[in-house]
Amino acid sequence: MSKPKLLITGINGLIGRVLRDPLGKSFEVYGLDLTPPFSDRVFQADIADARQVAQVLDMLAPVQYVIHLAAQIAVDTAWEPVLRVNIQGTRNLYEAARVAGVKRLVFASSNHVTGAYEGFAPNLHLHRQAEPVPISVNHPMRPDSDYGVSKAFGEILARYYCARWGMESICIRIGSVRRDDDPTTDPRFLRTWLSHRDLVHLVERCLRANVTYGVYYGISNNKGAFWDLSNARAELGYAPRDDASRRVSA
Repeated sequence: MSKPKLLITGINGLIGRVLRDPLGKSFEVYGLDLTPPFSDRVFQADIADARQVAQVLDMLAPVQYVIHLAAQIAVDTAWEPVLRVNIQGTRNLYEAARVAGVKRLVFASSNHVTGAYEGFAPNLHLHRQAEPVPISVNHPMRPDSDYGVSKAFGEILARYYCARWGMESICIRIGSVRRDDDPTTDPRFLRTWLSHRDLVHLVERCLRANVTYGVYYGISNNKGAFWDLSNARAELGYAPRDDASRRVSA
């Protein structure tokens, strides 16, 4: 029996590299990116160009699942690239996925959708409150930057395409994914870390869970976490195994 096709945008980025091989056990994984390496499974395309996105999906048809990672990811990115890539590009992808008959799209949102609850350090989009207020997905959005605004837009777009067109859409407000998988370099990471192992598990649950639409925080089982994982545990079956505090004591 053939595996279902899965397209990952931004596959050559950090999270894409963490996901591609583990997900390849259950899915026929393809990707698109602006930066190399490219191959017969990874295509060069700019999500801000609607035609290029549509061409990739048309070439791979049928694609059942999409994970949307491609974005301008720096929190202090200027408005114009945020608008072009994170807003126009995300809309391009959703529309191309709708036309292509994609069943489910997993959107990489961000904790910066609610980052302003944590306050600001002077002149920086960095959060340094000693005891941030506990935050659940039921809290109103409170973005901390143009980047956070763009991710809030993506969540609203996901809701629209699910309600209007029936495309299943799952949004993950991703915490701190570290290249070296080490959360001990910053006190905030001890609360906001998402380990590589838990990241793979969470995305697998987003792809398979019996959920039509949902927004979930994505962090590990960290002691002192201030983002609520209860709906991810209950609705997705997410069971994170790692805790940043154990890395400190190890």
